[in-house]
Amino acid sequence: MPGSFMDELVLSVHELNYYVADKLSSDPFLEEIWVRGEVTDVNLKHNTLYFVLKDDTASVSCMLFDCDEAVEYTDSIIEGQTILVRGDISLYWKNGNYRIIVKEVQLVGLGELYARFQRIREKLAKLGVFDEERKREIPRYPKKIGIVTSPSGAVIQDIRNIALRRNPYVKLVLYPVKVQGADAPGEIVRGITYLNEHTDADVLIVGRGGGSAEDLFAFNEEEVVLSVYRSRIPVISAVGHETDFSLCDMAADLRAPTPSAAAELAIPAREDIMAKLSVYRETIEQKLTQILFAKKTQLLQGRQALQKDLLSMRAENARAFITHSITRIKNDVQHLYHTRKMQYNTYRSAIENLSPMSAFDRGYSVTTYQDNEVKSVKDVSAGDVVKIMLKDGTLIAGITGKEE
Repeated sequence: MPGSFMDELVLSVHELNYYVADKLSSDPFLEEIWVRGEVTDVNLKHNTLYFVLKDDTASVSCMLFDCDEAVEYTDSIIEGQTILVRGDISLYWKNGNYRIIVKEVQLVGLGELYARFQRIREKLAKLGVFDEERKREIPRYPKKIGIVTSPSGAVIQDIRNIALRRNPYVKLVLYPVKVQGADAPGEIVRGITYLNEHTDADVLIVGRGGGSAEDLFAFNEEEVVLSVYRSRIPVISAVGHETDFSLCDMAADLRAPTPSAAAELAIPAREDIMAKLSVYRETIEQKLTQILFAKKTQLLQGRQALQKDLLSMRAENARAFITHSITRIKNDVQHLYHTRKMQYNTYRSAIENLSPMSAFDRGYSVTTYQDNEVKSVKDVSAGDVVKIMLKDGTLIAGITGKEE
């Protein structure tokens, strides 16, 4: 190139790259810089993790050294995950490409929640909180159900409506709590503890309606999950919709896809109770018939055998033997009959006690206003028209006044 002046302005490639690298490394703005982006092109090589951060219009290469010493960061660098990285800008002089030398990684938004979820799940799994063999069966015929949920909204009303429809004599005990926000975990724990220590509930329903992952996260908190795990009373967990899944669901004795489904699972229908009573009755009658037939056959066979030997036996001995055999068989049959009858009466008494008709027979009634059960004088006002369900029909009555 002609001219010494121009020669002085010409740089070699490595001189240019060294110059730019020096400028980048000496710029205070580019030290300890934070960059946000979506992870892509992840590649682990020789204990160094290479990946690219991108946004809608650009991308930048990143390097994380000593991955064995930075497991808490490498677990967050997943294809498609949005993260924040802190590091220094460095230019590789051989090819002129610059990259971020990563020193710290933080998850963004739902990714951070997911990471917390995973950490809590792994910790509690090691303690056996989710082991299937420790889970208990839900009582078939509960008399009292404790509920830990919000006092407002559709969830508690749905549970009450289902209970009224399936068996209005199952008692519901609500411990009202917040189901989202900073105060929710503590309130849920207190609710489970209170129902365990101060009520004779047969089963607990713990849950809420649907919401975002952040809204539902109270039911993933360690203290709440451990409270479910330690409950003396069997727990049905019903958090969100069918597609939602919480750590409470994993720790509970039974997981229901929705709170309404939890009520269906916990409260047996009257029709089912009566059907089972009928089956028990038929089964006992069939077994008694079979036993009586078998004993009668034995008696006839015994008589036939005695008749064959009658000629060689003295008549008095023969009569005594027959009488003794008949007496013994009758005693056996009577004993078996009374035993089966006692079992039948026990089953029948237990099931009839659960039937709402038994309460009607004792003079009780159910009063409803606009299809809602009236439990207090505060539920109605003067002039309201209510329905009173009795054993043999329903009365329509008007409220003329109240006494508290």
